[in-house]
Amino acid sequence: MGLLAIDPGRAKCGLAVMSGPEIPKCLERAVVETERLTLAVADLLRRHPRIEKILIGGGTNSATLRRALEETFTHLPLETVDEYNTSARARQRFVRENPAPGWRCLLPPGLRSPEVPYDDYAAILIAEDYFSKILKI
Repeated sequence: MGLLAIDPGRAKCGLAVMSGPEIPKCLERAVVETERLTLAVADLLRRHPRIEKILIGGGTNSATLRRALEETFTHLPLETVDEYNTSARARQRFVRENPAPGWRCLLPPGLRSPEVPYDDYAAILIAEDYFSKILKI
């Protein structure tokens, strides 16, 4: 099963194209401006034709973005999912997977502030949580 997970936001959104569910793998990830979300999704769907579903986190701005996606991508099911704590977990994963350069590596991980957006990591976690949930059923 391939899916596209979206971490919605007011200014930017995280996107992750995932395969799974048994062994979830991120095939592509990106952070895009919210106003360009529909174009970015269309591009990802064109490049990844095996996407069967779109997941959107139920947080900030999700209702508005969901309506826009439903109107544009009528051929794919769209599901709003709980994104509780994904931003904090995404930050932790980003810091763990992207070691700080220079003297910043001496800072404890909890004190490091990522210098780039990590909303794409939140989208990956949304998909991984979804896959975990459907495997338990």
